[in-house]
Amino acid sequence: MVSKTEQKFLDVALEIFAEKGYKGATTRLIAQKAGFSELTLFRKFKTKENLFNKVLTQNVAKVKEDLAKSLANNVSDSPNVFLRTLITDMARIADDNYEFIFLSNTQKTDNIDPMRAEFVKYVGKHLEENLPGREIDYKAFALSIYSYTFMISRTKHYEQGFFNYEEALEGFIKNALKLFS
Repeated sequence: MVSKTEQKFLDVALEIFAEKGYKGATTRLIAQKAGFSELTLFRKFKTKENLFNKVLTQNVAKVKEDLAKSLANNVSDSPNVFLRTLITDMARIADDNYEFIFLSNTQKTDNIDPMRAEFVKYVGKHLEENLPGREIDYKAFALSIYSYTFMISRTKHYEQGFFNYEEALEGFIKNALKLFS
């Protein structure tokens, strides 16, 4: 369990690491934006790398928890309802955890690729269990869902002018449903 001070640092650090990257984010900026001294940050986390790793660890756990809840609640016997719910939930999770997913897709560290690989394995297995006997690569399809929901979330956050998030999501769902018709 983290203290309120530590959580404030972690929340601000996620935002700044996502915005500036690991190298561009400074502990001074993180501390200042969190409303504490840099000395307090170092007392809590010792190093910038420790802070970054704690941000990753905490957010991997949050995404896994969100994903597990979503998959546990998606129990429809209808392949179309199951798949629509799965993709809609994945899009919501990507949007709710946008900064972390953006960070995990843009920073090169040893901690991130296993998260993506674990997601693909977990969702692929869930797809195969709930939509068995299809002539598809379930892990590749899970990666497609992950990649597409992240991409439309990113576009929603940065290129609002020409882009309709709901239309893009619905188009993806309709194309995905064709695989299972």
